Amino acid sequence: MPTLTEEEKTELYSADVQKSVYIKRLTSNISDVNLVLIILYYVFLSYYTYYTYGSFRYSTQYYKKLIMILLLFAYPFIIYPIQYYVYNFGKYLISLVYNNIYETNDW
Repeated sequence: MPTLTEEEKTELYSADVQKSVYIKRLTSNISDVNLVLIILYYVFLSYYTYYTYGSFRYSTQYYKKLIMILLLFAYPFIIYPIQYYVYNFGKYLISLVYNNIYETNDW
């Protein structure tokens, strides 16, 4: 077995590298689950709109139903930025009270 230099050992067994690999794996898993959930959302939404709004063109509330359908299809794109900023704001508030020493630059 070849011996490794100190620099190679640091690169291979570094906690920073392992944390990076772990975060990449978690991000990949979250992205995969998110994709599946979006596909399921649109499948169920298509089924729902087909049976609920099948003949909405002839109803008296045509524009109200049309806006509702458009909002339902745009919902994931509308809610994501709101969710992102609320999550980051909550994370910021928690970091004011609880400070993780591993996430600070002066440790």
